[in-house]
Amino acid sequence: MRRMQPAPRRATSLGARAAATPFESQEDSADYLKTCLASLLAALTLAVSIWPTAALARDGTVSPPTCVAIINAAENCPARPAVGVTKNAEQQLKASQDRLAAAEKEAGKTLALGESERGEPEMVEFWKKELQRLDMNKVFLRDLQKQFAGGTQQPRLVSRLSIEAPDLAKEEKFWCEALGMQRYATLPGGGVVVAFGPPGIKGEEGGYFSVEIRPASGQPTAAAAQQSKAPRLSFVQTTTPALIRISRVVASGGTLIDGYGYYGVKSPAGVQVRAYVEDRRDPVEFVALSVPADRMESESRALQQLGLEPRGPYKLVSPEMQAYMPPLPEGNVLLGSGDPKQSVQVLLLPEVQAETASSSNPFSALKEQLGRGPTAVINTDGSLDVG
Repeated sequence: MRRMQPAPRRATSLGARAAATPFESQEDSADYLKTCLASLLAALTLAVSIWPTAALARDGTVSPPTCVAIINAAENCPARPAVGVTKNAEQQLKASQDRLAAAEKEAGKTLALGESERGEPEMVEFWKKELQRLDMNKVFLRDLQKQFAGGTQQPRLVSRLSIEAPDLAKEEKFWCEALGMQRYATLPGGGVVVAFGPPGIKGEEGGYFSVEIRPASGQPTAAAAQQSKAPRLSFVQTTTPALIRISRVVASGGTLIDGYGYYGVKSPAGVQVRAYVEDRRDPVEFVALSVPADRMESESRALQQLGLEPRGPYKLVSPEMQAYMPPLPEGNVLLGSGDPKQSVQVLLLPEVQAETASSSNPFSALKEQLGRGPTAVINTDGSLDVG
């Protein structure tokens, strides 16, 4: 992990440099040190002011209870069942209310959020919102089931992504422990299926996009990949209701690509993921495919023949939270079915030539050298670093 020395050390180092400078009097030395410290404070203030605003979404009536940045996901964040979840949530709410009543009796007053070390008010609030979320998801599932039963025009869902990984365990750990998914199935041959919720649509909880992780069957040569004009996976875009801990990304074998205002990470198998803070029924928003520019129209037609509808270029869902995400190339086309706020879409991206330092823009090289500015990095213990 990239680390920057904390401010007190910089101040000490700066003070040492000041002491080594010859001054005519103690007042000159003191004035110089004050000036240096004022400049340091201004620099730190500027650095803080250009950081994107940290935010926590987590509207429990919308976002599923993901396990972002959890350790040992298999035990600490098991898969949610598709059937029986409502009854379980009702029982948990009743038990939480009983514990809150006992805590309030002991305290001799009504306890509000944040007033109990054991968190009884928070647990009651969580299970109330979880029941609302389950009701919302049931409506989504019922609408889907009606469409499938109608028979006139079958709905088309973007329901899964299949990837190959040289190290299955590492790849699963990345998707579950860094991003918050859970394992929902084991595939023949040793593969696994992970998702933010049950992938099926027959229960009371479900309808979530899944990622199939399969053993690597052999990589194509670089020449073959370059000659192929088939669409290639560019990245998967997700939302996250909580801040992703970069330490968990690295610990699971992933790589931090960018962390300024959003999360750009890469799985051990090389799948790029872009995430921003927001609430969605299914945190997976779309799968982006890179397409040769001269094949954009034909690939769009092919997806439309499969039942997906063109929705024009992608529009930011949350301009504030997505303000620092890389701009998408012009000519991109979003295709999908159903409500884009609740269903996963496909985004076609025309391949573009990367700008080089030798281009006509004389500031290109300077821009690359300057970088994007400081990035806040959250460690496992909750502390902040700058990278």
